Parts: sequence; C-alpha cells; structure tokens
Amino acid sequence: MTIEQTLALLEADAPRHMTAEPATELELDGLEEALGRRLPEEFRIFLAHLGGGILYERHEVFGARRLVIHDIELVPDLVSFRHRLVDSGGQALTDDLVPFHRADGVVHLLDLRRNGKARVVSGDGKRSYPDLACFLEQVVLAGDPSASA
Repeated sequence: MTIEQTLALLEADAPRHMTAEPATELELDGLEEALGRRLPEEFRIFLAHLGGGILYERHEVFGARRLVIHDIELVPDLVSFRHRLVDSGGQALTDDLVPFHRADGVVHLLDLRRNGKARVVSGDGKRSYPDLACFLEQVVLAGDPSASA
C-alpha cells in the first residue's frame, strides 16, 4: 500500500481520531530545523494531511504541534517527546532516530540513516518496517479490527 492509499483509509476514519491541525510547510520546516535533519517525505505528507494526535483511541502520533484539549496536553509534539525520552534516560537515541509513534508502551522511531524512505523500528528492538506506509498498514490499521482497512 502507498502512503496515499494509507492516508485515504485513515482520513475516511477521521471521526475516530483526535488530531491537531495538519502541519503547514512552515511548521514542517521548523520541525526539521529543530531536529537538524530532513524528515522522510512520507512523514511530511502524513503530517500535512493528519497532523499529530491520537488515532483509533490508542495510537499516539507526535507531530509538529502538541494535541491540547482544555489546557491538558494529550499528545506532545515530536521535538518535546524526543527531549523527554532522551532526558529520562529511557531511550538512547542517535540523531538518526526520530520517535514519532507510541502505543501499548512501545515507541516507534523513524530510522533516518538511509536517504529516501525511512525504515520504522520499534524502540524495544522487536520489529521493523521498510517504510511508514507499511508501518501504518500493519500496525495502525491492521491493529484495529474496526478500522476501514
């Protein structure tokens, strides 16, 4: 499945998600500047369509903005979450690993060591996916039996 096909399925289920506004190009550029790295195009497309937030009541996706409801932060932005993860000592991160998703206590990271499409790896080292679209299909969509997929 392509990122566009995956996004179409996620967007069809929009009422089941709680997300921040989609990221603007300026916000995406600022996110890359804060990380000191270019984000994979698939992830930029994802954030430009859905932003960050909670998908299917359990998948937290960290984006350019945090998700706040009535002054309560539900999901932090990607840069803040990365800093918290590093500061807590819970995860040793190189500049090539960008945490973007958390569900069921497992953090998933974009592995930026290759140019082009980034692999997705689990923070516990148990799983990897060749790209974001594959991860979304196999984890986010397939993990929810009531999703449209």
